[in-house]
Amino acid sequence: MATASLRFSAPTARLRWHDRTRIARAFTLVELLVVIAIIGTLVGLLLPAVQAAREAARRMQCSNNLKQVGLALLNFHDAKKRFPPGVNLPVGTSSGMLFPSNTLYTSGKMGQPPFPGQWGSWLMYTFAMLEEGNLAAQLNFTTREYGNCSGPTSLGATNVSVFVCPSDYVPKNPITYVTGGTTYYLGINSYIANAGSRSWYYPNATCDGVFQVNSNVKLKDLLDGTSHTVLVGERNSFEPNWVVSGEQKLPNMRGWAWSNFNAIQDVLGSAWVPVNYRVPSMVTASSTAATDDRQNAFGSQHPGGANMVFADGSVRLVTLVDTADLPVLQKIMRPNDGQPGGVD
Repeated sequence: MATASLRFSAPTARLRWHDRTRIARAFTLVELLVVIAIIGTLVGLLLPAVQAAREAARRMQCSNNLKQVGLALLNFHDAKKRFPPGVNLPVGTSSGMLFPSNTLYTSGKMGQPPFPGQWGSWLMYTFAMLEEGNLAAQLNFTTREYGNCSGPTSLGATNVSVFVCPSDYVPKNPITYVTGGTTYYLGINSYIANAGSRSWYYPNATCDGVFQVNSNVKLKDLLDGTSHTVLVGERNSFEPNWVVSGEQKLPNMRGWAWSNFNAIQDVLGSAWVPVNYRVPSMVTASSTAATDDRQNAFGSQHPGGANMVFADGSVRLVTLVDTADLPVLQKIMRPNDGQPGGVD
């Protein structure tokens, strides 16, 4: 009987030992919570790094865009022996023209167009140098103002990726603009050309940059040196203190394919205010000095500054974001004031 008892109890003991082993391998609630906390901490540390990496990639793409734009402008100069005009407008009294009574024309700051009888912007004139020859061949430079932007599939509604910074505020592309009861469709641009110290509001425009209405600037005119002169830079189209139809944005059109005197607001920039200037208080109209200044301010969604391409073809992040930086910013916008500015 004793022997039988021993034989019966041995398997039972082994089963209980295995049961205890399985129980020991299971996670307790405390251990599970600790693991979850560790994973949460790691995710919290990783997300900023991922976001920073994505922004770095977007900034690099933006820099590459500007590199291509800068080379296109230099190639245009090689072909035409001058840079394209900032905005090309015939002089006359019809809609869309540069009026002969305009004080900037009568003073000699703006002259006759380099391309007689044409309406165009510097962005339009660079297409042939940007591997967009097909689009350039189809554009109608003899139609005034919004002639290329008449429908959602019109040439002026084309999304030209090299003109758009991937970090810029782009709710849609193209955007629409209604005037005189007609809707126009405009492919947007994140980049504006250097018009000097002040490009808008127009009666006070200084016309001392590389690009302006009917400008005809050559490399030899850049007396301060190509490495000290900006050609094109970014503009940030997100503006938290300027609300239009419920959106925080610049209320201008941002279109590369329309041209009249008011197109200065959309295709030219200046250094009247620092990089990344913001409207100082909440506004909903575009009639104040603060919003006029904001229209043509250089800026971006990149941390710390805005990318700009210089006349030597180099692209740099310009970080002149304080009012105290304005003298240096204006020096790199004015190509021949005898005061070459330096930025890293």
